[in-house]
Parts: sequence; structure tokens; C-alpha cells
Amino acid sequence: MTPHEVATSRQAALLLRPDLRPLLNYLMQDARSAADVARHLNLTLAQASYQVSKLHAADVATIERIDARAGRPVKRYRVQPRWFIPYDVTAEDTLDGFWLTQISPRMERISSFAAAQLRAHSPSWGLWLSGHSGQSHLEIGDAGGPARSIFEGDEPLMLTIAGLRLTEPNARRLKRLLLDLLAEGSALETPGATPYTLSLMLVQGSAE
Repeated sequence: MTPHEVATSRQAALLLRPDLRPLLNYLMQDARSAADVARHLNLTLAQASYQVSKLHAADVATIERIDARAGRPVKRYRVQPRWFIPYDVTAEDTLDGFWLTQISPRMERISSFAAAQLRAHSPSWGLWLSGHSGQSHLEIGDAGGPARSIFEGDEPLMLTIAGLRLTEPNARRLKRLLLDLLAEGSALETPGATPYTLSLMLVQGSAE
């Protein structure tokens, strides 16, 4: 297994902060000075120095080297690129809580992105509730009906939660198909193109 660090509670609090993710990613790539950080993240030198010093104080960032410069030496900081963060060193009491704390902000952003795309088609949206196969079913739409023409048409937008009854072999087959689809999608990536977010979950149990 690739070498990694196991986070303490103090380190976990920093490693899991979304606002520090760009800084962590940057310092994981190479040893950088506070001035490098300031330029890359569009921060003042004071802001960059403060954030880097917080990581250094918690032993998240280490000083890889000190370069001699006229005036004073320049410290180069680096963050180990792989960490294991046990949920029991975080502030969460349960694994469920730990998972929700991490995924909820991302799901909220995805919902905001979807709402912005929908508003481009119509100013008024709601939910259609209908009964199907003994279960109620919610669909996003406007006063004209569910927005199937958007979600099933050429618009690059999907908002789908599906309930399936599968044998374990078929569930495994579906997972393989989804993984193959993700690999095919990754091959379509184009640097500088419009960013999209794809979220896939296949779990045992009914969310109805």
C-alpha cells in the first residue's frame, strides 16, 4: 500500500475543512513557499502565511527544505499526499454523521447547480406526486407536467433517484456497468471545458 499518514483529531479538523482543500491539494503536489501559495490561491501574503502556519502547527504540513535567499531564508512546505482520517477521531458520534457531514455540502451545491439549469428553462418549478406500483413517486416539473423532456432529452442534466429490486448477482452486474460508464465518461474529459458533476450511489435498501 502507498505510504500514508493517519490523522489525529487536530489534523482531521483541518484536513476535512472544505475551505482548506485547495491549499491542501496545492501543497500535496510539491514543496511551496507562502508566497507561492499566495500567488496560486489569490491570497495576500499574510493570509497565505497564516493558513500554512496552521497546517504546520498541526503537523499536517512539514518544512521540506529552506532555500537561501538574500534577506532571509524561504521555507518550502509540503503536505503528505495520502491520509487516512478515522471517523472516530472526528467530532462525529457515528459513521452516519461523519458521512453526512462530508457529503451534505456537496449535495447542496449539486442541487444549486441543477436549480440554476432548470431556471433557464422556466421560472416556476415544483414537484409532481403520483402513485405507481403501490408506491408514491415524486418528479420535478412545472405547471405543464414532469420535466421528462429535459431529463430524458438532449439537455445535459439528470436528476434521478431510482428504486430497483435486484438479486445480488444483478446488483453486482449493474455496478460493473456503472463503473464502465464512468471510465468511458472520464475518457471524454476536455481540459478547459465546462465542468460537470456526476454523483452515483448504489446501496442496499429502500429510500422511499
